[in-house]
Amino acid sequence: MRLRSIRGLISGLSLFVLLTLGAPRAVPSPRMDIGDDEKEMPQLKLFDMDGKPFDGSTLRGSVVIFDFWATWCKPCINEIPELNRLQEKYGSKGLKIVGVTMASGEAKEAKPFVGKFNMRYTVLMGDDGQSYDLNIHSYPTTYLVTKDGKVRRSYVSSGPIKIRDLEAEIQKLLN
Repeated sequence: MRLRSIRGLISGLSLFVLLTLGAPRAVPSPRMDIGDDEKEMPQLKLFDMDGKPFDGSTLRGSVVIFDFWATWCKPCINEIPELNRLQEKYGSKGLKIVGVTMASGEAKEAKPFVGKFNMRYTVLMGDDGQSYDLNIHSYPTTYLVTKDGKVRRSYVSSGPIKIRDLEAEIQKLLN
């Protein structure tokens, strides 16, 4: 009798979990296609690590990756070596990577992380107030921007699928 009750309880819990959580699903690519209606990259309020405004005109004519990250975000930190690799591989061909630090305090608090994580691309401080303008709801969020300043793709999250897709798109834009 007791065994039957335990089996019933386990069966009921299993059914509850399946109904509540649903069946396992494939994880979609962390990419959002902008499509044919590529939109202009919003004007960003960016500052160097000394608090001086960044001159965005230095990015004109380049394919740009804007990687919005935070110093406390483990997935952000984990993809830094891949961003370094992309910068080294495609930098001479017209790619510029800009790491935009968000939700990480003031520049003096974020600056040590650039060296600690060996970031070999431009790192700037973003204006946390622009998170809503940029539709940033989690970190990392990455925008791939064309040479003429249009957002080609937006990626949310991190991982090998993101890097693979990002590199394929970079190759298309640089050719």
